Amino acid sequence: MATVYLHRQNLFDNLNKISKTNPNILAVIKDNAYGHGIISFSKMLKDYGIKKVCVKNNNEAEIVRNYFEEIIIFFPDTKRSALNFSYCINSLKQLKKNRHPYIHLKIDTGMHRNGILMEELEEAMEIIKNKNYELKGVFSHFCCADEISNDLFIQYERFKDVKKRVETFCRKNEMKIPYFHLANSYALDKLPDTFDYVRPGIAIYGGIDGYKPVMELRADVLSKRVLKKGWGCGYNKMYMSDEDIDITTVDVGYGDGVPYFKNGCRLKYTEAIGKISMDSMILKGNFEKEVVVFDDVKEFVKNFDTITYDILVKISPRIKRKIV
Repeated sequence: MATVYLHRQNLFDNLNKISKTNPNILAVIKDNAYGHGIISFSKMLKDYGIKKVCVKNNNEAEIVRNYFEEIIIFFPDTKRSALNFSYCINSLKQLKKNRHPYIHLKIDTGMHRNGILMEELEEAMEIIKNKNYELKGVFSHFCCADEISNDLFIQYERFKDVKKRVETFCRKNEMKIPYFHLANSYALDKLPDTFDYVRPGIAIYGGIDGYKPVMELRADVLSKRVLKKGWGCGYNKMYMSDEDIDITTVDVGYGDGVPYFKNGCRLKYTEAIGKISMDSMILKGNFEKEVVVFDDVKEFVKNFDTITYDILVKISPRIKRKIV
């Protein structure tokens, strides 16, 4: 049976590195902890000392509700829920329908995907005051933090203005001042100020340069044989051998979340050949037990026209996770 190994020390090293920028970390564990397994990953985060996390929806929040003191839900329901859940508000319409008392206000500072418009800020704050919500946090999201561009600093300056306006409103109306968070993984080392909390995602998992990979995917051997010269293997015989070679079939395929390929794929110590199947793939070589598919997604992604996030998040939750 294939196994995802989660390297605990690599995670801790990544968190230590992030902590040097800002020790107050909102760990993003949405979408099954970027494919790593939300329960296993939450256990490691709790052991490290992380108190606050961000998840996708209420279902994910319920899974980890006993691990953290605050769980920030990016796309929440409107109904009231657990006391340690905080709902992200992405629009005035949502704010008016919301019934949960603890909220984070998202502001659109330039990504133009979702969030309260900057010109709507005071209206939103009035609604929060009148409905007696507890505004726990205010945040925004960068559109171009993975590149050096003016957009990063334009959004940063806009968020500074948002912070000032929120603080002014709170003082005037005797409301508790919320905490502010803006820096995602790519922005950690680019901003003059990371505000009260940082909100890293892919850096925690080691999916970008400078951070250690947490996920290692290994597959188990299903069968072995000799592929004779002139023989093909797999669907449509996309690989034809020009010599006698040993081949091994292992138990992961695109049904397990490995990206589809039809002309082979480079693995850690060998290569897959021909077309990948739904539940298996054929490798060059004679292997006895486990075969490392990848132990650093930053290298594995070079096989494909995609990003590390896309590979990690699609690894099937059916594959067992093991912390090492």
